[in-house]
Amino acid sequence: MNKYILILVFIFYSLTNVTAQNTTSDFLANNYEVQFLKTTGVGGTIVFKIYAYGRNQDQAVQNAKSDALKAVMFKGIPGSDLKDPLITDLSVLETQKAFFNTFFETNQYQQYIAISGDGSIDGEDIFKVGKKYKVGVVVSVQKDNLRTLLEKAGIIKRLDSIF
Repeated sequence: MNKYILILVFIFYSLTNVTAQNTTSDFLANNYEVQFLKTTGVGGTIVFKIYAYGRNQDQAVQNAKSDALKAVMFKGIPGSDLKDPLITDLSVLETQKAFFNTFFETNQYQQYIAISGDGSIDGEDIFKVGKKYKVGVVVSVQKDNLRTLLEKAGIIKRLDSIF
């Protein structure tokens, strides 16, 4: 038991630089932590564990899905080939507000993410924090397809545009 506690403490301290920080934008105000697991060759998919919060376990899992996309788009995934976020200019949150509202509020984002495995959460990845739950979920994000969407929407520049 002590071994697991030490491992968790180490992980949380080592991930402090990837914890979402409160910004002036409500859009980025969620708290989550990420831990890179692997990149697969299937459609440029990145697999990582995200720890998200919710009023109950189900809400935390739902928040993990949208927070995972926000991490890929606005924070990056340390230790992966996507250590820098897809979107570096946060002013697009205002200039492209309609796109982001539609993308997240109508659940379009779910096309780019899946919970890995059978969808069950390991008991060691569920924490009660005050009145909320913190849940660790392994997700896979189709980062190449997401990049293409963001390019077509004019939110980011195409990779080949710099040449």
